[in-house]
Amino acid sequence: VEGISLVRVRAVVMTRDDSSGGWVPLGGGGLSHVVICKGRSSEGCGRRQYVIRGERLRDRAPVLECAIQKGLVYNKVNPIFHHWRVEERKFGLTFQSPADAISFERGLQSVLEKLDRGSDSPSSSTPEEGDTEDDGQASVSVSYRE
Repeated sequence: VEGISLVRVRAVVMTRDDSSGGWVPLGGGGLSHVVICKGRSSEGCGRRQYVIRGERLRDRAPVLECAIQKGLVYNKVNPIFHHWRVEERKFGLTFQSPADAISFERGLQSVLEKLDRGSDSPSSSTPEEGDTEDDGQASVSVSYRE
């Protein structure tokens, strides 16, 4: 899947296991290259959109592909663990360094600002989507918890 990389970091990709209430490594664990890029997503029917993509270093196996969309909730838990939610899916990254975490967070914030302005919004979203589940907040809610 092609695309222009905006941010590239190394991190362990995590997912939320609601049955245990904890975070577990996604796709068998291990360090991955994680990028924020603009390209064609396999879940986006050929449209160009912003995507968070993770590829495991040891075998180049894809472990994460998540389209970035309005309404994404981003939480900074500590300097090297951040997580986000898109609809009902929850993903997290355990970064190699605080610098990688900052780089990723800034890249994601930049994309969310572009989506909020409408300059790069995917054509699939309608004004009604995202506005109904925001609890009165702006359509892009990035919250931080430290």
